[in-house]
Amino acid sequence: MLEVPLLGWGWSGPVVWWNPVGGFRHAFSREVRPRPEQRRDTLCGQHVVLTDPSEVDWLVPTCDICMSAAIEHGREQERQEQETSRKLRERFGEHGGAL
Repeated sequence: MLEVPLLGWGWSGPVVWWNPVGGFRHAFSREVRPRPEQRRDTLCGQHVVLTDPSEVDWLVPTCDICMSAAIEHGREQERQEQETSRKLRERFGEHGGAL
């Protein structure tokens, strides 16, 4: 995964990936995009084999445990981005004038 901060470039990627499997929409870590036939672990701890979901498959309920974990992943990502921003301001100044 790219280690260079992309602050100011907008979207820094997904917090987690979602995929319907086993009757619920489950969340997966952001490192690898879900693809059919992958064996993956959900954020709630289930071991699943992904399928190619239909439009109707996306209408299943969201796993509550995955949703809680996804929220926490989002908060952690936000903390990391704020810390990176703080370090860049310390190093280069508030407006990048030290560049």
